[in-house]
Amino acid sequence: MTIKVPTLSAIGEAEAKQFQDEGYLVVEKLIGEADVERIRDRFDPVLAGDFETGVYPDEWYWRPGMSLPDVTRHMANLWKSDLTIAGLVVSSEIARVSAFLAGWPGTRLGQDTLWMKPELSKEISLHQDNSFVDFLDPPEMLTCWVPLDDTQIDGGTLEYVPGSHTWDLVPLPRDFHVPEEHYKSKMLVAAERAGIQNPETVPIEVKAGGCAFHHGNIWHGSGPNQRSDIVRRSIGVHAVSSVTKFPEEGAGYIYGRYKRIGDVSMDESFFPVLWTPDGYRTPFLADYCAEMAVL
Repeated sequence: MTIKVPTLSAIGEAEAKQFQDEGYLVVEKLIGEADVERIRDRFDPVLAGDFETGVYPDEWYWRPGMSLPDVTRHMANLWKSDLTIAGLVVSSEIARVSAFLAGWPGTRLGQDTLWMKPELSKEISLHQDNSFVDFLDPPEMLTCWVPLDDTQIDGGTLEYVPGSHTWDLVPLPRDFHVPEEHYKSKMLVAAERAGIQNPETVPIEVKAGGCAFHHGNIWHGSGPNQRSDIVRRSIGVHAVSSVTKFPEEGAGYIYGRYKRIGDVSMDESFFPVLWTPDGYRTPFLADYCAEMAVL
């Protein structure tokens, strides 16, 4: 069986302009109910440390029996650990739309993220994704966020600040998972510096299997899950341009472990090319996801 991401033919010039103006674009349906359920069913196993391929993710924030129960669970680069999740993450169609919206010549996978916000859990600081990749060349990413549960305003859904992708990029927040101040505080400081008074925050309410594409500079995050009856699960696909390279020196906390000495290229074993206009796609993906591949 495959994770089926249909051609998003409805995303054209008007949607690209909306993305450029607002910094994000909501798509009501990306994958079907059966695929949503299949991906959702993998959350409990991977969060418990059951990695299908035997490869551990690059980040694993929250451990059962060790971590606080009211914080958001977070893992990164599960595509290397679980083939069902990989089936969504390596989608050529998500990659094609990402390139179209960003104006890239093609798309490479930067990383994926798994998010699970349990009942009555804490907020995530508003932040800018590009703060995590400011060492790359070009230093930019575009994210496709795919909720696997119907999102609710009081259930800790993702929030965007429209137009904030035009503000200056700020350094990576140190209190990302458990904000020391109000979860919007850093965004409000950035807004003041940009000359914006009372910036609007838009909570994204979308059915499971929909998605939102967002610019790497847009301020976003999530408030607390105030509900005792719902969980918010989602996958983020973080794309970078197919021509992205490492700097000559340094490459960040996670990415740096994959930088070869004396070589600025991004190895396709770890940062596969997902889509280019001429049809090129990193060859191993077809075999790697033989049963789960996105066609």
